[in-house]
Amino acid sequence: MTILRTELFGRPLVGVYLEVSNDYVLYPPNMSKSDLKKVKEVFTGSLYPFSINNSRLIGVYSVNNKYGIIVPHILRDDEEARLEQNLANEGNSIQIGVLKSIDNAYGNLIICNDNGAIISSLLKDHQKQIEDILNVETVVLDFAGSYLPGSVGLTNNKGCLVHPLSTDGEIDYISSILKVETDVSTINRGIPYLSSGGVVNDHDGIFGKESTGPEMMRLTNILQL
Repeated sequence: MTILRTELFGRPLVGVYLEVSNDYVLYPPNMSKSDLKKVKEVFTGSLYPFSINNSRLIGVYSVNNKYGIIVPHILRDDEEARLEQNLANEGNSIQIGVLKSIDNAYGNLIICNDNGAIISSLLKDHQKQIEDILNVETVVLDFAGSYLPGSVGLTNNKGCLVHPLSTDGEIDYISSILKVETDVSTINRGIPYLSSGGVVNDHDGIFGKESTGPEMMRLTNILQL
């Protein structure tokens, strides 16, 4: 297991730039060699350059589990073709779901792992499609006073961290859907938008440079990294 506290593109918001699974990492094509070296040193899976309509905010626009990956319809045809080719190299049947929604920052709107998915009320009309792509139970839940469950949470198949304003009832429900221990935390010195400041799989993680020692202890303990 490898843990790194750093910056990407000179910012501690490392989670907005990467999409990570246990098998692969999607990273912006314009990432510097030094930043890419950091990513390679942490994650052992295949690394593929990827953009979404030329945007490097891959973690904001996409979300994945072992069954599928959801991307917005603004994805260009050539970007989709490269993604299909790269994921085919993984030797499994990862479904690519191109979702057409006005609200399309799916990394902020969905939190999921291989056990379940929680989606924003903004995506309630797409619940069945999301469930089919991710192949897990999918529920609609806005929690901690936010309609961005993917933004205010960070999860893998071992644990989940959520916004400190989440209620005990919300935490219990999130645990029942994702089927992991769930607790509250912040990242990058008090920021409650956890997925912007960290990116993890079941074994490794990169966290924002501003994250404090107590935050890192909490994050790594719950996520079992």
